[in-house]
Amino acid sequence: MVGEATDAHHLTLNDTHFEAKPVDLPMSVLFGKPPKMHRSVTRINYDLPEFDASNIDLEDAVERVLKLPAVASKSFLITIGDRTITGLVARDQMVGPWQVPVADCAVTAASFDTYAGEAMAMGERTPLALIDSPASGRIAVGETLTNLAAARIADIADVKLSANWMCAAGHPGEDEKLYDTVKAVGMELCPELGITIPVGKDSMSMRTVWSEEGQAKSVTAPMSLVVSGFAPVVDIRKTLTPQLLTDQGETDLLLIDLGAGQNRLGLSAWRRSIIRSDSRLLIWMMRG
Repeated sequence: MVGEATDAHHLTLNDTHFEAKPVDLPMSVLFGKPPKMHRSVTRINYDLPEFDASNIDLEDAVERVLKLPAVASKSFLITIGDRTITGLVARDQMVGPWQVPVADCAVTAASFDTYAGEAMAMGERTPLALIDSPASGRIAVGETLTNLAAARIADIADVKLSANWMCAAGHPGEDEKLYDTVKAVGMELCPELGITIPVGKDSMSMRTVWSEEGQAKSVTAPMSLVVSGFAPVVDIRKTLTPQLLTDQGETDLLLIDLGAGQNRLGLSAWRRSIIRSDSRLLIWMMRG
């Protein structure tokens, strides 16, 4: 027994040998008195029109999706020589004999004499916040967990998350999106799954304003949540990859319908490929 936590907001260290208190001070002296922020938010009701996909050309849609940076190969970013540095990297981003960067998660060994280790993965769905912020947060967590599923993790409760929140605080509509998403992720989804978010950070100034040739201009980033997931791994040798092995007999490809039959396309890769090629504001407000 080294101490006891109370609600007193006072830090005391007792010295039984000299019968003194070498540390005896209010917590406010140690951590300061940061001001509490209060924000007044007026909710905005958005009228999002339905999207008509009847005139979409399949060949054109496929080309657009494959050009999207989120879908296209990341080889130009991560083809580096030191991705297995330390000798403890069990699973890097490159998979198979052709070294394609499609690994779902990173896995490292705890030491050189054990098969135990750690796994890390990320998830985000920032564009979706344009039409449904809570959904973007839930999918960010879901993507992290499904990526970590490639590693041999004993229990979902072993997963710990780091949440990176970004928002243009004070911009109309953005504060309410942040509140709703934090509530959906931190108070509903994660407690229901039995996982925690012990760490994270925030950036509340995701808007910039400037003047160019006498004309006022601005750029506002949508509310964003980037989730990083960490978990201990029971056996690093049992990490799965998307590589199809042609020397292991017949292969079955299984479709697991995580969408429960809804198959919505709101801000999917296909929808984002359309956004990149059309600057009209209406396209940003579409909903599938």
